[in-house]
Amino acid sequence: MSLRASSFAIDTLYAWGAQIRAGDLVRYPYASFAEAPIHERDLAGVAAHALRSDALVARRGRRLELTGPQSLTQQEMLAIIGEVIGRPLRYQKIPPEVARQGMVERGFPEPFVQALMARYARDAGHPAPDIAPRGKGRPPP
Repeated sequence: MSLRASSFAIDTLYAWGAQIRAGDLVRYPYASFAEAPIHERDLAGVAAHALRSDALVARRGRRLELTGPQSLTQQEMLAIIGEVIGRPLRYQKIPPEVARQGMVERGFPEPFVQALMARYARDAGHPAPDIAPRGKGRPPP
C-alpha cells in the first residue's frame, strides 16, 4: 500500500512565507487553483493506523489518495492565513512564467516547477477532488 497526499499544508509556508513576513501582499499565479491540503500529522496518522491494523494486508498493491477536509482556492487559503495571523493579506496574480522563474531561482528543480505550473493551468477554476480521508488519521475503507 502507498499513501499519496494531494498537497501538504506546509507547502504554503514554502511558497508564501517570505512574502507574508515581508508585508501583506502575496504574488503568485492561478488564484483560482484549488487544493485540499492535508496536514502532515494527518498523513502520519493514516500511516500509523495502517501499520497497526490489517489495512496493509487488505490494501496490498493499492494507493490511498489522501487530501485535507476542504477544497480551497489559492486566494481562499491566503484569506484564511490572514485571519489566523490577524492581518488581512492580498493576493496578486502574476504570470506563470514570472512565478516559474522565481521558483527556479530559489532552488526548485525546473522539471518540478514546470509540472506544477502545468497542473495549475490545467486545474484552475475547478474544485479539488473530493477524496479526503474519512476521519482524522484513518484511511478510507
